[in-house]
Amino acid sequence: MRLLATTLIALLAAVASPLTAALEVGDKAPVFALPGLRPGKDGELVELADFKGKVVYVDFWASWCGPCVISAPLLNEMRNRLVQQGKPFEVVAINVDQDPEDGIDFLLDEPVEYLTVKDPKGMTPAGYEVKGMPTAFLLDSTGKIRLIHQGFKSSDIELIEAEVTKLLAELP
Repeated sequence: MRLLATTLIALLAAVASPLTAALEVGDKAPVFALPGLRPGKDGELVELADFKGKVVYVDFWASWCGPCVISAPLLNEMRNRLVQQGKPFEVVAINVDQDPEDGIDFLLDEPVEYLTVKDPKGMTPAGYEVKGMPTAFLLDSTGKIRLIHQGFKSSDIELIEAEVTKLLAELP
């Protein structure tokens, strides 16, 4: 009986303390290399490493995501304004639809100029431990997570832009 109790306690301890902890602010962002969503527009392969030295907003989204209809044009506007000002900033949107055509159709209604990639198998959102749509990770120029943002309402863009501006000001 004592062996069974000891084994059960050890098993519970192993389950209670997983081998990998959830991603947190301050962690290095998991790397990715994903194909572009829109043929001829997003490139063959987009890698996180392509943006070294830039502040990057990695946005996980889906065509069925109601808040994504709100976030897409606001992120696009912010991104375009900062890029036109010569700021080293980019948005990379990772579409998680099982059928990438659904994501392409979404972008016909909500066109954006930032890069969109596809991950229909869901490996990247699993690596980032995404629990809902949309979820975004603001990365500093070294690839460190500085903000995790879940959900989206129109007033959120002010907070996001303030955080982006703060990170841009930290650049040499």
